[in-house]
Amino acid sequence: MAIVQCQNGHYYDNEKFNGCPHCAALAEGGPQQDSVTVALAQEARQVENYAVEYLKRTAPQQAPAPAAVQRDMEKTVSLYEKEGVSECIAGWLVCTEGEEYGKGFPLYAGFNRIGRSRSNDIVLTDPHVSREEHCSVIYEEKRNVFYLFPKDGNLVYAGEGLVEQAQQITEGQDITIGETHLEFVPYCKGEKKWEKKK
Repeated sequence: MAIVQCQNGHYYDNEKFNGCPHCAALAEGGPQQDSVTVALAQEARQVENYAVEYLKRTAPQQAPAPAAVQRDMEKTVSLYEKEGVSECIAGWLVCTEGEEYGKGFPLYAGFNRIGRSRSNDIVLTDPHVSREEHCSVIYEEKRNVFYLFPKDGNLVYAGEGLVEQAQQITEGQDITIGETHLEFVPYCKGEKKWEKKK
């Protein structure tokens, strides 16, 4: 068996065919089922293009949603936002080593997502930190405690220990994310916490 390439880029076995069967089929107006093997990728592209065009033609037009559904589509309100404590700073992460050295990052009630993307609550420039939510620090206002929560198998350390699931963190604890070291400084601790606005 000797596989060769024709001038149009098709591959064929020159021991079975005198010339390129792909070019011959195209010259005759299309491939013949018994004589030509069609590349799966080429066939898949044709099917995909057909499917896209079909879906464009047959997709139902969307009617406006009823008022009740539109009201339900509004922004979800955090429990803490409703109670009036979401904008109160509960603590900080202070960078003690890494590209953000000396910066402080405020922590609020609920999830404080950490990553490189601007969609996170705490944005780090360390290239060893995942773009989307490497981990989170959670302030649970009702019990007045903080947790460190790794995301999607990313490595996060509290002190010298690897954090494998949500773990309570304490004042002064070193948190390592990528090559960034952050010290945890709680404002809310013990009996001190924000009271709900009346």
